[in-house]
Amino acid sequence: MKQHDPFIWVRETRLAIPGVTREHRFLHITDTHLCVWDEQSSKEEKTESIRREGLWQPVKEEFARISGEPFGDAQKISTVNAFDKLLSLAAAEQPDALLMTGDNLDYMHPAGERYLKKRLREYGGRVLCVPGNHEAAACPGLWESGVQTMDFDGFRLVGVDNRQKTVTKPDLRRLQALCEEKVPLIVLCHIPLATAACKEDLKKLDDYFYIDEDTADDGGRAFARLCKTHPAIKAVLCGHAHGYTATMLAPGKPQIIGSQGMAGAVHRLTVA
Repeated sequence: MKQHDPFIWVRETRLAIPGVTREHRFLHITDTHLCVWDEQSSKEEKTESIRREGLWQPVKEEFARISGEPFGDAQKISTVNAFDKLLSLAAAEQPDALLMTGDNLDYMHPAGERYLKKRLREYGGRVLCVPGNHEAAACPGLWESGVQTMDFDGFRLVGVDNRQKTVTKPDLRRLQALCEEKVPLIVLCHIPLATAACKEDLKKLDDYFYIDEDTADDGGRAFARLCKTHPAIKAVLCGHAHGYTATMLAPGKPQIIGSQGMAGAVHRLTVA
């Protein structure tokens, strides 16, 4: 496909799920870290958002350098302008759903919530958001606490909150119950999982950036091992690491770690 905007760069993956009768296309973005102020913002909110925006400018460039990813003048824009460009791509492509795997907002602030709700309402397509470690468990109108689901032809998307490097017992029980329904699942979460099959791939990351199936707390270990071992779970999509990595949780079970949306990264997933 013709490049939509020099800001945007795309990685593409394809996932085959038996029983799916047509192609489904998704755009997966993560770590947009929106820092927003508007006419309703207090002086303190505006000051804090400007401060955070400034802090991210050199940091996102450094993440891109470390990961060997594109970064030039086109990427040196505000988080708001970046998000607008990502939504323009989604509006042009009209995917079956836009998937957002956390750190959508850099911090919970009223102007950011207003902006995100407004822009996603204007976009009008299906959206599934999960929270990141910069966010709260729920943000009504954007994402909900607990396990979220979205059904498609022959498979289901499942959003799980693992932003604190663990998953709660109720959420684990709900995910386990969904697995037992024998509908193929694609799990969305924020923090990547490190299993025996992919630890070598994740060595480039500090352990802050993943949940280790061997060293996490009970909830984190149980989540990682369920995703790794249950045949109903076909793939995991996540973010947090600010660098794209395609790896395997187990043979034939991909984990796609999306890169930083605020620097133009998009993961295009086709399921068929």
